[in-house]
Amino acid sequence: MGSQRNLNLSLWEEEPSSAPVAGTARLNWSYSRREAAEQCLRRYFYQYYSNCVTDSSLRDQIQRIKEIKNRHLRIGELVHLAISTYFKKLKQGKTLTPAWVERWVAEIFAGDQAYSKRIKSGGPASNDKYPPTVMDEIVNDVPDGDRLLNEAGNQLRSAVQMFFTADSFEEFRRLGAQSHSLVEHKLSLGGYGVPVSGKIDLAVRDENVVRIVDWKLGVASDGGAESLQLASYGLWAKETYEIPSDQIRIAKAHLADGSVVEFRADEESFANAQARIHQDLERMTVLHTYGQAGTIDAFTPSPYAKLCRLCPFRQICPEGEGSHD
Repeated sequence: MGSQRNLNLSLWEEEPSSAPVAGTARLNWSYSRREAAEQCLRRYFYQYYSNCVTDSSLRDQIQRIKEIKNRHLRIGELVHLAISTYFKKLKQGKTLTPAWVERWVAEIFAGDQAYSKRIKSGGPASNDKYPPTVMDEIVNDVPDGDRLLNEAGNQLRSAVQMFFTADSFEEFRRLGAQSHSLVEHKLSLGGYGVPVSGKIDLAVRDENVVRIVDWKLGVASDGGAESLQLASYGLWAKETYEIPSDQIRIAKAHLADGSVVEFRADEESFANAQARIHQDLERMTVLHTYGQAGTIDAFTPSPYAKLCRLCPFRQICPEGEGSHD
């Protein structure tokens, strides 16, 4: 581990250029984008380069599939929606009750499922500005899909309840209610040649400390990969608030069990994050050339069936088409 830290620090000491990289128009770094590339390059292609596919029928099919979400992704969105809406309304002088918030997001999730069944049976698509979500478990006949969706609904309600009741989250609820708190805040970092972006669940300057909270659906785990995401938040805080790293506090708040895991925010962690982002961008830049050319074979599919089962593109991916059997 020590040698890896030294390698990352030495890479950053080379001061990579912040000048725009040739041929990288429309390329950007975000944690979700680099996570997609890490998990499966074929999915990465479908997700970010579908407009470069020359076969128009395949291109249209990919675009439709991109609107489909599985239960894990959807309830994660809804939990964040519940918390952010609660804070935003609170700062407007309106207090939403926990019961109302829980019922509201549960009804949205139920509406997603009803809409998905309608789409599956050949019904018309919604013309609403914010249409319901098409659920993978329904339109693609995922085995035991009804049970899985029911469990996801229970997880959604439990997570919302935990947000409101966990004593460990009391400080976060207080911070989020402050008028100057940033909720679901879009961030950007300079100095990388291409846009580096993300979204922070909650950030607030409390006296001489900047507190950042990242809501997680699951229970606490090692989660080493997530350290890059959290470190990018710390880099943003340093840049935005012009403060040293010892005045930044970053935590993962786990909505499954109420646990809080503090992230080590220091110069070494931030230097490692900067180096990793640059390393990601080197790889992404190479892939970008093939992506813009629509060269799908340059994007190797994941060999792990578990990932394929949760990927909406498995219906059109030859390597993943058998994963749902």
